Amino acid sequence: MRTYLQKIDNDLYSIADRLKEIDPRYELFWNRRAHRFEIYAQGVLQIAVPFDRLDERTVRLARETRLENAERLIRRIEDENARLDAQNRANIIEKCLARAEV
Repeated sequence: MRTYLQKIDNDLYSIADRLKEIDPRYELFWNRRAHRFEIYAQGVLQIAVPFDRLDERTVRLARETRLENAERLIRRIEDENARLDAQNRANIIEKCLARAEV
């Protein structure tokens, strides 16, 4: 067993219990080495929680990243990447035009 992982069964907002409602295999741990919360299923890391405390964001993240939601999540990422790409192109064109006017 990984001694640097501390299992969390009880927490202030019952996040560990709420994660079990999403997937009964989910187990919540505090990683002492990485100083972060982690969610495991059957001993395999599923999510490294990017928040410094346990709250509703953790539950929301666990729901959003479920395999059933992969298609929607990928579409959202692709849409955001396309938006950023268009914005970057517009900025480059604007800079080129500004230099050409000088």
